[in-house]
Amino acid sequence: MIPAFFLSLREAVEAALIILVVLVAQQAWVMSSTQNVPWKGVTILWLAMPLAVWAAILLFRPGLHDLKRLVLFMIGTGLLLTMVVELIVVSGDIGRFNTVFKFGVQSWILLGLSAAAGFGWLLSEFRKWLPGWRTAWQVAATILVAGSALVLIIAGADKMRDRMAVVAPHTLDSMNYMAYSTYSEYGVNMDLSQDYRAIKWMLSNVKGSPVIVEAAPAGVQYAWLGRYSIYTGLTDVIGWEWHQEQQRVLLTADIQNRGRVEVDGFYSTTDIQAALAFLHKYNVSYIILGQLERAKYAPGAPGGPVKEGAADGIAKFDVFNNIYWHAVYQDGQTVIYEVNW
Repeated sequence: MIPAFFLSLREAVEAALIILVVLVAQQAWVMSSTQNVPWKGVTILWLAMPLAVWAAILLFRPGLHDLKRLVLFMIGTGLLLTMVVELIVVSGDIGRFNTVFKFGVQSWILLGLSAAAGFGWLLSEFRKWLPGWRTAWQVAATILVAGSALVLIIAGADKMRDRMAVVAPHTLDSMNYMAYSTYSEYGVNMDLSQDYRAIKWMLSNVKGSPVIVEAAPAGVQYAWLGRYSIYTGLTDVIGWEWHQEQQRVLLTADIQNRGRVEVDGFYSTTDIQAALAFLHKYNVSYIILGQLERAKYAPGAPGGPVKEGAADGIAKFDVFNNIYWHAVYQDGQTVIYEVNW
């Protein structure tokens, strides 16, 4: 007996012919001169299109249980979404990033649920298969499952070796590594234990969801910038620029201006009125002045926004302490100021 996907050899041949026609038609469409697409030749549609057509054909088979029709509908919809993101992009997207991620997640959920249901039905039919079919399926399934299971061992071991500090203990505390780590940026090697203790202080002492300001990830991705907001969950004036642009596509110019001009300007300016205007505009309650802020906004810092020879804007925080803001935490070079509203 062949697998229960077909009722007869005739149906198998008919399905194969339909799939072949669909493959040729869609490939001819992709390759036509009227289609200005960045891909030519074999595409994901070669796989997804025939499977979607096959699911549609099986969906209308007489006498099929409604639950199986639902699963076939989910399979077809998941495959359709897979093809849609190759052909259509949401207006204003960054490349195809948000389109693929948002619709791709739905596709994987539909296909995952369908696979689980299909596997259950397959087991009930498995013993009816001819020995050759059973052996072939068992070998293929074993290879796939074993390959998938390897990620738990290989990726897990690799992740355990990927550590900022080898001496840091293995723990579920995702902040603990900071107590043992250093980080180099803007020509300065920073002791992250200072940020670690300051962040823990904020978690224990800051109530509600006040706005904080810290060194802006202005045009810099995946660096130590934005660390207080990340680890406390408190609202920052601006988060990682690339993430912000992905999530607020239509506000890209405002995001870049807020990080590269306003936050950088707040730390580097010597004009106290401009600094106060910034604090009022974003209703900032806490100012972070750590090793990173001192390094980034030091005049002439490598990769920093302040030119060599410019006035030191960081000095204003000490000058106007207990006037416009006051220090509520200090540890080495790390100071947290609360704004006097």
